[in-house]
Amino acid sequence: MKNLDRKTYMGSSDAAPACGVSPYATPLDIYLAKRGEPNNLDSLPLRFGTFNEPFVLSEFTRETGREVSDCQEHFRHPEFAFIGATVDGISDGAVVEAKTTSVGFDTLPDHIEVQVQEQLACAEMELAFVPVLMRGRDFKIFEVQADADLQEMILERMARLWLRVQEGDPPPPMSPGDLKRLFPQDKGSEMVADQTLVEAAQKLREIKTNLASLADQKAVLETSIQGEMGEHAVLADSDGHVIATWKTTKASSRFDAKVFKAAQPDVYAEFCKPVNGSRRFILK
Repeated sequence: MKNLDRKTYMGSSDAAPACGVSPYATPLDIYLAKRGEPNNLDSLPLRFGTFNEPFVLSEFTRETGREVSDCQEHFRHPEFAFIGATVDGISDGAVVEAKTTSVGFDTLPDHIEVQVQEQLACAEMELAFVPVLMRGRDFKIFEVQADADLQEMILERMARLWLRVQEGDPPPPMSPGDLKRLFPQDKGSEMVADQTLVEAAQKLREIKTNLASLADQKAVLETSIQGEMGEHAVLADSDGHVIATWKTTKASSRFDAKVFKAAQPDVYAEFCKPVNGSRRFILK
């Protein structure tokens, strides 16, 4: 398969973020990637999953006896030309999507379900197999039947995000990281809050008060338990089940910037670089 420019279409890995169910990316992450702006979508776990894909597919064949062909075949949706999917493989008219994960699960997480449904919609197939290598030792194969209603919702969300990409209209923030990218600096201006914002601030104030109270209770209980443990490293119940541990960490070395600055001020200044200030949210 020839390399495809991911900035020119919405792919299956964009489906879950577009629907707001991805644990790894938000709609803004996808928006920035499609606009050619810096993003954080590449990671070691993702690269390892790609590297491990042939092994997972071979285990699928070993477990089921079903051969996998047409690896990395690309499909475009018959109605939405800007929506496509590159599948890991095809087996007897079914999509095969290989996954590697460090956690275990008995049902497919929403973000994988959404990705696979998007692939089925683009490939115009009714069945998908999702072989998953979990924690490097458990192997499960999930079957996914095409769901027309779910696919319609997924495609609508992807089309809506793609329109934002074309119009240069970023989606609203969904995480603290989104806020930092969208609004890195303030302009020193003031705005008047409407009633919705006033109520949100009041609710936040109540939550922060409750959290402070819980933090105090946490500190009291931890101090009480640790005081009873004294120099003991492990606390267990009468049946030998460990309740808590309080162990000394290994010694380590840490660079002391303050001492270095006092001893070598010129060298310290040479290696210092200006850093832009960050915004701090304070509820008055």
